[in-house]
Amino acid sequence: MLKTRLIITGIFSLGITLLSPFVFYSYFETQPQILNQQLSFGGPFPYAEQTVSLPSGNNLYPLEIKFESPFVKKTEFKIIPFLFSFVCFYLLIFAIYSIIARFFKGKAIKEPL
Repeated sequence: MLKTRLIITGIFSLGITLLSPFVFYSYFETQPQILNQQLSFGGPFPYAEQTVSLPSGNNLYPLEIKFESPFVKKTEFKIIPFLFSFVCFYLLIFAIYSIIARFFKGKAIKEPL
C-alpha cells in the first residue's frame, strides 16, 4: 500500500512541478532600464529561464509576462531548482494524502489494559 502511495504521489508531484511555470508569471510594475530580460519561471523554486524582449513605453506597464512553451521559445532548464521544487511538492502532496487517507481509514485506538 505504501509503495503505491509513493508512486502516485511522485506522479502528481512531477505533473505539478512541470506545470508550475505556466502558473507563476513574472510581473513588472515599471519599465526597466534593460528591455531584454532573462526571466525565471516555475515554483516554488524557479527552474525555467526564457529571454524576453519587453515593450518600450511607460503606458504599457504594469506588465505580466507569461511562460511560453519550450517548443515555441528557447528555454533553459536548471536541474537543482527543479529537484527542489519536485521535493517540495512531493512532501506537500504526500503529507496531505497521508492525512486524508488516515482520516478515512481510521485505525481504532487501543484502550489501555
